[in-house]
Amino acid sequence: MSFAVSESTSTRTVGPTQPESVLVVRAPSASSLHPLPREGVIDVGRDSACALTIGDDALSRRHARIVCGRDPTLEDLGSKNGTRLNGRTLGRGESAPLVDGAVIELGQTTILVRLTRPAAEAPDSTTIVAAPAMRDAYALLEIVAPTPISVLVLGETGVGKDVFAEALHRRSTRADKPFLRLNCAALPESILESELFGYERGAFTGATQSRAGLFESADGGTVFLDEIGDMPLATQAKLLRVLENGEVLRLGAHKPKRIDVRFVAATHRDLQAWAAEARFRSDLYFRLAGVVVTLPPLRERPSELPALVDRFTALAAQRLARPQPIWTEAARAQLLEHPWPGNVRELRNVVERAVLLSTGAIETSHLALSAPPPRRTSEPLGRQTNSSQATIVPPAAPAAPAPNEGGVRAELREHERARMLDALTVCGGNQSRAAAMLGMPRRTFVKRLDAYGFTRPRKG
Repeated sequence: MSFAVSESTSTRTVGPTQPESVLVVRAPSASSLHPLPREGVIDVGRDSACALTIGDDALSRRHARIVCGRDPTLEDLGSKNGTRLNGRTLGRGESAPLVDGAVIELGQTTILVRLTRPAAEAPDSTTIVAAPAMRDAYALLEIVAPTPISVLVLGETGVGKDVFAEALHRRSTRADKPFLRLNCAALPESILESELFGYERGAFTGATQSRAGLFESADGGTVFLDEIGDMPLATQAKLLRVLENGEVLRLGAHKPKRIDVRFVAATHRDLQAWAAEARFRSDLYFRLAGVVVTLPPLRERPSELPALVDRFTALAAQRLARPQPIWTEAARAQLLEHPWPGNVRELRNVVERAVLLSTGAIETSHLALSAPPPRRTSEPLGRQTNSSQATIVPPAAPAAPAPNEGGVRAELREHERARMLDALTVCGGNQSRAAAMLGMPRRTFVKRLDAYGFTRPRKG
């Protein structure tokens, strides 16, 4: 297997300096890093004239194209065997946006996209915080962000968990350090582990040089693990050791390295239910769930829809270099009636398509809204309802233990006790704020303080 860019010319920055955007190219016979320029085009294929030449017989001579820039895209060039992006096969000639952590599959080759960008270009310029539940979530963000406590973000697909995680990082004391993300559901287990932990030269076939993993690369900063519920159990055990010890062991290494990383995880799964079914490690869940925030689906915050539509319309018009169209009343009404099963991500796609198809005014015919899929009886986040109440959800607190109990229950009690102590420390002893941080009713919080033998602060 050959690459147009040799490994010696590929650079990788580790530590406090922000790493560059790169493509991590993996195949059965070789691995390589390919730096991504700020602007330009990278053709990928078997042809030696391609900017990224890959000797994989399953690839076409000119298979796919990556268009670099502020909003990079991946385009299939009419390949014979197809181009897959995050598990979906692109149509012949189709173009799709590339985000950090995206996984491209070309034949037997896997390409992981790692993008970095200045904080000034952060994507939460598209965040609207108007609904009460969203205001509660972002108010909690301001409290939690300056602390080192781990955060678990729950919510349906497309609701904006990644945007929340990045906003958390930018408001933290680590804002000038790396923010690196990985979609745990997008990579097979063998590749996932090497991406997270890194590897030493000779650790496996194709490991021609040592390489730091995601955890080392984010030292001093934040790691965002998206779709953590889909992480294999064996990898969960290794992640738990990183969280507990603050050390990472590369594949093929004998000595661990110390790291200082803040962890933010996200999922649309019901991890409490999965932990009860042994599909997710309960000890890892409690480690990740220092603070748990649930972002409400778009259908529960209709007050934000008009502002989101206006913002996405302006962004789409700017991106497509055309005048900003107006919305007819009928089209806006149809948007309000739609249940938005794909949430904010679906809304943005619908608006961009409408702007593209319109000729000055957006009509209902430009929306092409699809019927929502039937809701399953076992909804991933079954605790979510159509209520507009605050959705900051804590991990389930263990029941009051019997005097002679031990084992797992005792471990859970100790974990809860530690979480309460951390929350009180962060909130300067303010019990109401500490209870809110954990999503626990104040009365329950006070009772557990007494049960665990805390000395409650006196009122001034």
